[in-house]
Amino acid sequence: MLISGFIKNSLIDYPGKIASVIFTQGCNMRCKFCHNHELIPINGSYSNYSEDEILYYLKKASGFLDALVITGGEPTLQFDLEDFIRSAKQLGVLVKLDTNGTHPKLLKKLIDEKLIDYVAMDIKHILDLSPYRELVGNQFSEHQLESVKESIALLKEADIEVEFRTTLIQGSQSADDVRKICEHLHCSNLYSLQKFNPLQVLDPSFAKRSAFSDEEMFSLMESNKDIMPNIRIVNAD
Repeated sequence: MLISGFIKNSLIDYPGKIASVIFTQGCNMRCKFCHNHELIPINGSYSNYSEDEILYYLKKASGFLDALVITGGEPTLQFDLEDFIRSAKQLGVLVKLDTNGTHPKLLKKLIDEKLIDYVAMDIKHILDLSPYRELVGNQFSEHQLESVKESIALLKEADIEVEFRTTLIQGSQSADDVRKICEHLHCSNLYSLQKFNPLQVLDPSFAKRSAFSDEEMFSLMESNKDIMPNIRIVNAD
């Protein structure tokens, strides 16, 4: 595992739980609004923490720590992710995985083998190639888009906690786009509308973009509750 960041204790990354958070190195997307773009290169020289360090802390903190959150980057790029999660689960913690949904086969295996308890999956745009590429980069392929759709279908049926989430940016998505995403999801899972933050983004042009106003976010939430009853607003990307 290439682990470039580690937060020992967090109250916001796993709802209702005290969690440690690790940030894996490497991502197969180039989201123009990404705040963690130093995590994009898939390069071992960026790894700052060993698996043993993380597992040692989880064991030491087992008296008050509930969970481990694995985020990135894109954690499913790590060839030894499954082995690491097995080691963490043996210490009695819940495991939450943040993913962009491009590796559904691994996701299914982790779910089937009860290695993850919570998945938060980002949905960047409507499920069409051109708008997705506008946000995540032209390297994004039709095959990856189909993988994203497969992961959505898998998670809608999974017997674990699932959260879908979309960061909303003026000039990138419209109210109609949000409606289309909700229609594609059409489930009882949690759906988080995240408010865009223009600070320290990967693409400098996105630093000039605006977030939707609180009133607009509220309207988007209310107008889609008929399809996604557990829709909510989150203020940070």
